Amino acid sequence: MKVLPGCNEVEASAYCACVTFQEQNNSSGNPFTGGGTRRRATTGQARLIIALLVVLIVVVATVGAWLIWGGGGDDDSVTGPVAASSSAAPETESEAQPEIDSVALLENAGVQSVNPAPVPESVKAWGDYVKNRSWSGMLRVFEGQDATPVTNDDHSRFPASMNHCGVAMYLVTFRSVNENVLLDAELLNAANNIDASLTLSDGWILTTNCDTPQFRFNSSTDISNLGDVAYDVTEYRQSSVANPVAPEAESAEEPAASVAEPAASVAEPAASVAEPYVVECLQGVPGPAQWSDGTVAYAEECASTPEAQQSIRADGLCGGRYAPEDVSREEFEAICNRAPVYPPEDAS
Repeated sequence: MKVLPGCNEVEASAYCACVTFQEQNNSSGNPFTGGGTRRRATTGQARLIIALLVVLIVVVATVGAWLIWGGGGDDDSVTGPVAASSSAAPETESEAQPEIDSVALLENAGVQSVNPAPVPESVKAWGDYVKNRSWSGMLRVFEGQDATPVTNDDHSRFPASMNHCGVAMYLVTFRSVNENVLLDAELLNAANNIDASLTLSDGWILTTNCDTPQFRFNSSTDISNLGDVAYDVTEYRQSSVANPVAPEAESAEEPAASVAEPAASVAEPAASVAEPYVVECLQGVPGPAQWSDGTVAYAEECASTPEAQQSIRADGLCGGRYAPEDVSREEFEAICNRAPVYPPEDAS
């Protein structure tokens, strides 16, 4: 025990004991209250270790996330935006495609023609023709077999003849159900001659009432040796007026026409227009002619030409299965381009 100066041992016992206890508590060897400097050093080291551990955890988490979502070269997250942009390009291109002018396609097509896409719609009217009726059907073609014709709406023979050709026009749109099968789309006249033909898998035909549309198996890129053809037929009848208006549009325009009627009557003397005339008779079938106003319509004078009379004669001779008895073999072969077949009883 340490004795303070000026105190005897007895008097200072209590006070000196207290001082001695406090000195012991402040000593560096006391595990409870002593060693303040060492305690501060230990706390700083612990904080440093914890900080290093936190940094290590963050680094490991970052590397793991990069490996999972950003490190794979074939990952969808990397190629996703590129794929999305590339897939969006066709949609933009399709939206930018111009709208099909069906009336212009029909008016500019040949009178008897087989055409590829684009395919016109079944409009109400075009040129001087008005829609009369329409129907749909399906037929089958076989490899190595004859062509299969389109039928009427009641599955009877297609309404084609050699009389007054051009009074009716037919729009036939078609497609091969099996895209691997190519078709020969043809127009056959009454003399069994092909007026138009084209090889394709889908398209459209425009013809007068003088030809029959038919299809033939051409080829296939798979093992198919037959094919189905789906088709839609629209029949147009020639109108008695130029630039006919569909019935729906005509009824809608009646009020405006009644209002404008007085003005039209006033201008009538100055509105005289020369009657259209026949520019030329179209070859191949009797009746249709090219008129001066740009239309194609039936003309009586084109039905009485020598060529037209020969076509009408061919219609009567070649349209049946057997040759008429009053026609010689030479005449039949010259007109129909095939040998005559007589009924069994007259075969001798």
